[in-house]
Amino acid sequence: MQQRMIENLKVGPYAMRYSQFVPRLYNLCRSLGFKRDRMLPSRAFCSDESQGYPVILIAQHFGTFPFDHGRVGGKVSVNRHGPYAAHGEDLVIIQASHVGYDADSGRFGVYRRERTESCGFGSNCGKLAAVLHWYHDEYQRARELIRFGKLDGEAVVYLDNQYLDDRRTEGLFPKLDQLVGEADDPLKALATSKAYLASQRLRACLPADRWQDEPQALGAQLTAELFSFRRQLSQDPEEHDILEMELFPAMPALVTSANPALDAARFVTQVEFDRCYRSILREPAYTGKNLLLISGVNIDVSPRAGFPFPLIKFVPWAAYASLRDGRKFLLEQAELNEQLRDQSPDNPDRLSFDDSIRRMADAEEIRLEV
Repeated sequence: MQQRMIENLKVGPYAMRYSQFVPRLYNLCRSLGFKRDRMLPSRAFCSDESQGYPVILIAQHFGTFPFDHGRVGGKVSVNRHGPYAAHGEDLVIIQASHVGYDADSGRFGVYRRERTESCGFGSNCGKLAAVLHWYHDEYQRARELIRFGKLDGEAVVYLDNQYLDDRRTEGLFPKLDQLVGEADDPLKALATSKAYLASQRLRACLPADRWQDEPQALGAQLTAELFSFRRQLSQDPEEHDILEMELFPAMPALVTSANPALDAARFVTQVEFDRCYRSILREPAYTGKNLLLISGVNIDVSPRAGFPFPLIKFVPWAAYASLRDGRKFLLEQAELNEQLRDQSPDNPDRLSFDDSIRRMADAEEIRLEV
């Protein structure tokens, strides 16, 4: 179920350069009646430096630095709605989880760290990677320890003894009813595992010629629907467990994914849009304001030689508008994408940073009489 939910957020057909996304978003806001001198954007991004380029573009096109609505991993700090609403009249919240991408290798989840000595690749988003790490290791271990083969001519599954101990407080827990046949008793007890008749499901998944007398690792056949996780999460607000609790239901789908970092970013974006949308419905501070919430995934394409910033693409997921004139509406991915692409990628109101900084530098100095 979780994998189907993740895959609902499609990437390839909807990704657009940030240099085109932000002016299109600005023009979409203007088409909804937002006024240039009353608009205040807000971003809910991760704190990685790769997210700086989107912030620069938002400031350039909206004419003001965006409010900070985000936490590491792309979570939205919904307790900042009140202060944010007090800072502007026409409000635009942009939420995006992010994932790195190396165009040369086609890998998701990595990003070149050009400020390090080796200029090598690192995890991106590092926060999501850190959360996934323990679960990935548990899964890789189970792929090797859960084995299958033939015993006295019968198709059997060998389960390591740890996976038969339901008293464990954490770890990977195989779904025995999906792996083991109707007989509950083991056919044979070995030193560290027990052999059970294999389930009909497992026998149907593996061709007959794969069942050999010599047991072999189940490997990739240990699919997401065959196990769950259990873990006691810390409640320390400084730890990453707030994000971990959000990702927890999707962990079997994520650790078995071909692109776990991408799917984690997609999942967080979907959950965060829903959570932020519901918090907005309960927030009185937005009454009488124009508000647009838009969520998506930032794909951080590692910069090649000669480029100072990543070539980030934005993949829109959904949007919600609550307007001063009483209109309220939701936009699903395809409709949101269409509305954005209908807007011009040119913004005549775009700010010139060089001119603005020069004017500020040349302005008469203001002395502090303290």
